[in-house]
Amino acid sequence: MKKRGMLPTVVVAVLASLTLIGTQGVLATHQPADKVVANGSKVEEFGPGADVPILTATLRSTNVTDLILSVSLECSILTGLTTGPNAVDGVDRALAHGRIVVWVEIDGQIVPINSANGASRPGDETDKVTFCDREYQRTVSDNEDPLDGQDTEEDYIRTKAANAFNWLRMNVGQGTHQIVVKATLTERVEGAATAEAIIGNRTLVVEPAKLANDATV
Repeated sequence: MKKRGMLPTVVVAVLASLTLIGTQGVLATHQPADKVVANGSKVEEFGPGADVPILTATLRSTNVTDLILSVSLECSILTGLTTGPNAVDGVDRALAHGRIVVWVEIDGQIVPINSANGASRPGDETDKVTFCDREYQRTVSDNEDPLDGQDTEEDYIRTKAANAFNWLRMNVGQGTHQIVVKATLTERVEGAATAEAIIGNRTLVVEPAKLANDATV
């Protein structure tokens, strides 16, 4: 009998995981050792300022290993501005800003973007990545003399994009590891304005790898 290789098995496992995922994550009751882990979810809406988990996965490693962590997600930024009725000395200004920042944590520690020579230092705020950012600003002026006020102007802008980023964590120790993708929504408005940030469909793929001892990312 011809012996089958391992690659098809891994590919099938990943496809099966992505087929069975929903808002509750992968439908599995155990964590296979040294295998690709995949997870996904649907639309998530939440307020600004909180560190919100948006994806989770569990990986069991039998030896010290390196991990490639790939996060993909949809972002939607909604902004609305109204100018005119609140003019002071003939000038009215409004601004709306929305920003989505994403990062990965392994066992409660932020994964750094730069890993030099296998260093295992924890990451910090600089290792968080902006996936979506939109700022919309308008200033209107009444240049007539005497001032007779501005007519009202109102805009509404909605954008959506799918973006991805890869992190690399070197020298992850033996054992079971909890991987969490987190996001923070930042909203800033001035004047008569609104801003809203939404995270849509998203996936997390974690792949064990063996990199060179002197690898630098």
